[in-house]
Amino acid sequence: MLAVAGAAFAQGNVNWVTLSPANITFNTNSTTASYLTGGTALQNGAIGAAGGSASLGTGFYYALLYQASGSQLTAANTLAGLTAWSFSGLMASNSPTAGRLTAINPNAGSLVPWGPGSDSIMMVGWSANLGATWAAAFSSITNGIALNNFAAGSFFGESSTGFTGTASTSTSPGASMFGSAATAFGTPINSAGSTLFELVNTPEPTTMALAGLGGLSLLALRRKK
Repeated sequence: MLAVAGAAFAQGNVNWVTLSPANITFNTNSTTASYLTGGTALQNGAIGAAGGSASLGTGFYYALLYQASGSQLTAANTLAGLTAWSFSGLMASNSPTAGRLTAINPNAGSLVPWGPGSDSIMMVGWSANLGATWAAAFSSITNGIALNNFAAGSFFGESSTGFTGTASTSTSPGASMFGSAATAFGTPINSAGSTLFELVNTPEPTTMALAGLGGLSLLALRRKK
């Protein structure tokens, strides 16, 4: 309802051409799973070195989300929390320089469905195998968690949050969404080196139980010998 109301009654102008790597980049991580799938240490099957930059070859997309709020919110750490964030309509993709972002269809000033009042903002990133739009990626994440069925090399991550309003629609280039210092519009996102964690399948309880029994059997055999 908040998203619909925002789209119906308020619009504002934001700067969607300056995605400075000094303020916003994403790196892949192959040692820890995403918090959405347990956040456990990975044993195998991951791609990308720990701390390695997401590269153009593997394909990544990014989207700016917002949430109407009276104060700056922290990034979501559950699927339910992520559901509360709305898509601004603005996306980015990887630039030729690994880990850096390039605005898709950039222009000096882009309209977003929230107005001058400050809202929380956050950038999310994901691997292209989850989808080429935020709607498709969110559906893939939701279904993957529900069905416990993620393809190897599925990544998702979030930036830190900002808390900013927008410029009037006649102002160009509009309020900056990324930066290291507060502006007249509020606090932009400043999150260089955000992490994309791999989404992994969580072992079912029965599988874990069978693995445990197998381990006990091996120990028993060793003792008999």
